[in-house]
Amino acid sequence: QERGVLMKHELVKPDITVIGGGLAGVCAAISAARLGQQVALVQNRPVLGGNSSSEVRVWVCGATAHGINRYARETGIMGELFVENQYRNPEGNPYLWDLIILEAVRAESNIRLYLNTDVHEVEATGDEDERMITSVTGWMMGSERKMRFESKIYIDCTGDGLVGFLAGAKFALGREARSEYGEEWAPEVADQITLGSTLLFYTKDTGAPIRYIPPSFAKDITQTSIPIRRVIRSGDSGCHYWWIEWGGEHDTVHDNEFIRDELWAVIYGIWDYIKNSGKFDAEHMTLEWIGSLPGKREYRRFTGDYVLTQNDIISQREFPDAVAFG
Repeated sequence: QERGVLMKHELVKPDITVIGGGLAGVCAAISAARLGQQVALVQNRPVLGGNSSSEVRVWVCGATAHGINRYARETGIMGELFVENQYRNPEGNPYLWDLIILEAVRAESNIRLYLNTDVHEVEATGDEDERMITSVTGWMMGSERKMRFESKIYIDCTGDGLVGFLAGAKFALGREARSEYGEEWAPEVADQITLGSTLLFYTKDTGAPIRYIPPSFAKDITQTSIPIRRVIRSGDSGCHYWWIEWGGEHDTVHDNEFIRDELWAVIYGIWDYIKNSGKFDAEHMTLEWIGSLPGKREYRRFTGDYVLTQNDIISQREFPDAVAFG
């Protein structure tokens, strides 16, 4: 075969294929590998970690709730990752967190990792209530390799439920009506509203005066309620601005680019307010990093044999097949 003439097609046949390399996918892959299964872990980004990765930088909070529950902690695989991160990365460098997750995956000989591989095709057979996935196919970006994965078990950890959706699985989206499950806090009429997406940003002190000229699309936040309703401080960055959330009344998947642009406009506008309003000690401050990949909070929810409801949470109902509790 002459180099570069034909597209490269590959067939991978593991015991389990995990699609999505966020924390759920990583834990699923590691757990399966330790149980002796051959695992393909397929991730459509160049790094693992999903929303917690250096691309998005949402902090991993968990049971401690930012130290409020100081004696609570995760166990299992997440507990292992936390302990390693506390030892090797006490400053919370997001790039070192990427490495800790990557090394945890590479330490498992039963895992084959496929980064930059975007699954976009799913083959499935059977009736609506008995659908079985027979293969998933992805494209490895930058390598021009088309990868087909065939296994007995597929685990959808894409976050958006893409694989299940393409396979024809039943799902819910938005908020159900109050009458559907008898949930007191649900709206009277069902809608498609979800939680919005967030972009974060980092700042640093340069030790010398530095000016900031905002882009033309930056929002003038003095014309909004943000300065009144939110705490803004010149030394804060990153997760202090978790509240820059928008897009829940749109489709957070299909409108992802539009939502990202709006979030950028807000961030650059907030920084313009901090740097140029004269209300903050920010003469030496500069933007160090701004996210470009919106961190989503929710999308499709697959309909299983049982649907967890508000009433189950409030009553602290215990289930015999529970794998986690909080």
